[in-house]
Amino acid sequence: MPPSKPRSIPQLPVSEVTSGYDELNLGRLALISGQKTVPANLQRWQKQALTPDGRPVIVTCTVPADQVVPHGLDNDFMVGLLNLCFEAGLPDGPFSVSAYALLKTSGLPDTAQYYQSLQESLIRLNKASYTIDEGWYASGAQAWTTQSFAQLSYLSYARSKAGIRGTNVITVQLAPPIMESLRAGYIKPLDVEFYRSLSQPLVRAVYRQLDALHFDERTANGLVAEISAPLLAWSTRLGLTSDRPDNLLRTLEPAHKELLARGYIAEVVITGRGRSKDVRYVFGPPPVSQHPHLAALLGERGVKQGVAVRLSMVFPERIEEAARRFDQYVKVSVRPIGNRGGLMVAMVQRPEDFADLPAGAGATKPTPAARATSNRRDQQDLEIRDAQEEARIAALEGQALVDWTLRQLTLLGVLKRLPLHQRAVLGEALQGGTLDARHLVQQATHALTGGSLALEVLVEDLQTALNGSRSFRGKAPQPLPVVSEGKQK
Repeated sequence: MPPSKPRSIPQLPVSEVTSGYDELNLGRLALISGQKTVPANLQRWQKQALTPDGRPVIVTCTVPADQVVPHGLDNDFMVGLLNLCFEAGLPDGPFSVSAYALLKTSGLPDTAQYYQSLQESLIRLNKASYTIDEGWYASGAQAWTTQSFAQLSYLSYARSKAGIRGTNVITVQLAPPIMESLRAGYIKPLDVEFYRSLSQPLVRAVYRQLDALHFDERTANGLVAEISAPLLAWSTRLGLTSDRPDNLLRTLEPAHKELLARGYIAEVVITGRGRSKDVRYVFGPPPVSQHPHLAALLGERGVKQGVAVRLSMVFPERIEEAARRFDQYVKVSVRPIGNRGGLMVAMVQRPEDFADLPAGAGATKPTPAARATSNRRDQQDLEIRDAQEEARIAALEGQALVDWTLRQLTLLGVLKRLPLHQRAVLGEALQGGTLDARHLVQQATHALTGGSLALEVLVEDLQTALNGSRSFRGKAPQPLPVVSEGKQK
């Protein structure tokens, strides 16, 4: 029997966007040690942190005997997973990515060494159990809660004898409290481009922690100017294992030098002696936005200066549309808006939540002639957008066409109905041209309009084709016969 050819499946879509998010609880609590390595016998740690209102919180992490606590690159992979989860539309269940996509989104090189690190990291993030005692902010309930969870509540992946490689599909589910927090908008913009550009895990961990504390809606411009902490408490917060102040300062020195050189912090001040040393970070001035007109749009709608500058840099493509929706909402809303700036920030960060804002009772009713004119204009705009989109899709080829197809099948609910091994075969078939990508998406869209039965028939047809029994036809099921009421012949 001839040896089977190694599978070469396309990567699931890799976002080119250099902006992103961080979940505020994760950023503030620093559940992953910033150290590049930790002692091989470190299976448990406990630390005390503070809530923004100054209450002490006890955080505990435990792992099985054959593991060590999450550390180092695990921070980068978790940031990558958070942003891929947003790319997947914050799904209710697990979502799938390729190992290559996760490496690239995490800002790490596509090498065997990092694929090995990825595999080890995923296992740690799935095995490590955290308990946070009245220190996890549930944004929906607006209360500090106690939570126990693993950051990855579900993990599945395929691998070769050599371990995970770029073409392997990874399926994960983030812990329920993390998903609830993301959906509730308890997030902040993260300059992913800057984050990825930092040289090593500890520098990125210090930056992520500082950036979470830098944002504070209670201040005049939404940013705090400086923060202070006992050196030992700060180091414990970052997951550093030494308890000797001089060693801790030597460990932190490269991060301090790099963040000072990059202008993120303007000053690091160490005061006190011995175990009573304190560290004070003075933040640099808010960066000057490359899009001052966008920052101004936000400021005019109540967003504080520092937050407006950051949002204009992280999400420049969203702001004009968000401002339009905000202005429309203000016109039609029959309820007073208590926090205009907070609403505007939410519209920028979570535009999908405001895609269909209802018109309030206070809106002026248009005349029939105006309504007809508006409808014609909307129809023309829709036709133009449809034509542009059709032309864009028609021009796709190669990897771009495969990426678009996989994204559409994910949104249509087809991909999640395929077993993991068949997702790999699907990618291979699309890349090799044995499946017509556009025809498959067209048939899947048609099947979705026919309901769950039609979609199940399409998936069965697709699975048969992937198994090699016959080619994909994608025919929708025949409608059931209609029995009319009354006499039957």
